[in-house]
Amino acid sequence: MATRREFHKIIIGRAETLSFPAARVYDVPAKVDSGAYRNAIHAADIRVEGEELVCTLLGGHPVCESLGHEFRTPEFKEVKIANSFGHREVRYEIKLRVKLGPKVFMSSFSLANRSKKIYPILLGRKLLNGRFLVDTDRTSINRVELKQKYNIDFPIDEEDGREPES
Repeated sequence: MATRREFHKIIIGRAETLSFPAARVYDVPAKVDSGAYRNAIHAADIRVEGEELVCTLLGGHPVCESLGHEFRTPEFKEVKIANSFGHREVRYEIKLRVKLGPKVFMSSFSLANRSKKIYPILLGRKLLNGRFLVDTDRTSINRVELKQKYNIDFPIDEEDGREPES
C-alpha cells in the first residue's frame, strides 16, 4: 500500500524539461538517471575569482547555447565524483532553484562539461528522492527530434531506431 509521502510524489519520465526561474531559463532538456547520485549541469569557463565561483552555465552546449549565461556565487564547494567506470574527479558543486513539473525547490548540481552529451543536465537521486517517481516508459522529450533539431550527430543509440555499425 502506498504511504502518505508517496501520494505527494510526481511521476516523471526518463527525460524531462527543467527550468531555472530566477535566471529566466526555461524548458532545458534533462536526462533522469536514478543510478546517478548527484545532479550535473553543463558549464564552461569554470573558475574561482577571489571568493566567488564564476562560470558560463549551459553555454557551449549544442542544445542550449542560446541559454548560456554568466553565473557567479560565493556559495560553492568541491566534491569528488566517481563515474560508472570508477574514474574519480573533483568538481565544483553549486545550488540552484529549479522547477520540475509543478515543484519548485533548491538542489545541488556539479559543474561538468556535457557538450558531448545530448542532455545538458543530468538528474540524480539527490534531486529525485522524496519528490518524484520515475516511469522509464514516459518522457516529455523526443530524443530523435532533439538530435535533429540541433543537428547533433552523437553516436547511434537504440532510441534512434538505427543499429550501431559493426
